Amino acid sequence: MFVKSMRCWMQTVSAKLVLMLAILSTQACSANAKPITITVDPSTQYQTMTGWEATLDLAENPANPEWTPMHDEILDRAVEELGLNRVRLEIRSGAETRTDWIDKMLSVEIDYDTWKQHRYQVQNDNDDPNSIDWSGFNFNELDWHVEENLLPLKERVEARGERLWINICYVAFISGWNPHHDPDEYAEFVLATYLHLQDKYGLVPDSWEVILEPDLKQDMWSGKMIGEAIAAAGPKLIEAGFEPSFVVPSVTNMRNAVPYTKAIAKVPGAMQYVSEISYHRYRGANPQTLKSIAKLAEKHGKKTSMLEWWFGKGTHAVLHEDLKLGNNSSWQGRVLNGHFRVEGRKSNRPSLRLQREVRYNKLYFQNVRIGAVRIGANSTDERAMDPLAFLNPDGSMTLIVKSDAPGDLLIKGLSEGAYTVSYAIADESRELSDPIISDGGSATVRMPGEGVLSLTSYSPATPE
Repeated sequence: MFVKSMRCWMQTVSAKLVLMLAILSTQACSANAKPITITVDPSTQYQTMTGWEATLDLAENPANPEWTPMHDEILDRAVEELGLNRVRLEIRSGAETRTDWIDKMLSVEIDYDTWKQHRYQVQNDNDDPNSIDWSGFNFNELDWHVEENLLPLKERVEARGERLWINICYVAFISGWNPHHDPDEYAEFVLATYLHLQDKYGLVPDSWEVILEPDLKQDMWSGKMIGEAIAAAGPKLIEAGFEPSFVVPSVTNMRNAVPYTKAIAKVPGAMQYVSEISYHRYRGANPQTLKSIAKLAEKHGKKTSMLEWWFGKGTHAVLHEDLKLGNNSSWQGRVLNGHFRVEGRKSNRPSLRLQREVRYNKLYFQNVRIGAVRIGANSTDERAMDPLAFLNPDGSMTLIVKSDAPGDLLIKGLSEGAYTVSYAIADESRELSDPIISDGGSATVRMPGEGVLSLTSYSPATPE
């Protein structure tokens, strides 16, 4: 019995010693591990960026804007802290109407739920799509969002010496046929919206998203119909002095992006006015589908964009994949106010905190601006440290690394200058107090954990 007990004790001690040695060996290997080398290659170029987008829904219910106490802070932080510079401004099909449902809702004569039953219903202004009857349109909801949110946001972006990209998005979540299914009537609606924004606010949209999520069951929008709508609207905008720039197909299922776009391309005169091939990530998302979208876009000479995957699903891993495999030029992970959560909402002093994934994503948003060109960047261990690099319009260079573990990096190919270094990991977001200096050769930096690391150059004479 004693011998048996001793044998068991010795086996236990032996197992523990083996485990301790394994841990010590791993730590030693980690301590002595060579840094992962990342090489930046400015001679290789990919997509040009058109902005970090958010949907303007602050608030979706104008008659009861729960975010009012934090309105200005949200706009300030969206621009200064996050770097958002593109908005989706929605125009509902029901803006073509002689009714005053929206006015009654704004004046609180009816409640929000009552208005929701009517907000997409279309009443044709007249039977002539070439003659706009302005009494047949009600743009008051659009105007509310422009005045309360878009113009203040635009002012903040321009104060940074940049511009706000305005993407108008047509929304028609309504079953059955409506007059806008007629290509000429749809073109009239597009033109009326452009003219209204220009005449009242001096605004000209940068792009028009033809139809939001056409592959939902209640919608009747096929790829062919989208193409016909574009083919009718493009020339009408040109005749009025505007430059057409359409975004399609904005499907909920990524697998539908390619067939929808191919159907659009078959319509004579449509594809020449398309600027972006867009998709949402709610269904059908996988790397192969993403690559097929990028390949089709390249074939037609168009940009790509992921313009909706809300509710915290758009993590930095998704963003990184869309930029790298999908060659995205624009990307949207949340509505504007959705980037924040409110703590102490019922208290006298509620506060805003960044949503968890936004803390990581903002390192991309802040450092890659409209007009930036993605350039080559490779890693000796892409699974552990996956890089993306960009040249901004002001000449600054940005390197962003998605890290799956802590480790040392040897970075080659950086342009000469000083680089701010920031990172986001599970328990910390930080900008290092001292920059790293590149003499045009190489630089070293340590990533303390899984997350995102960013390096962005600036003039040593004018650091912030």
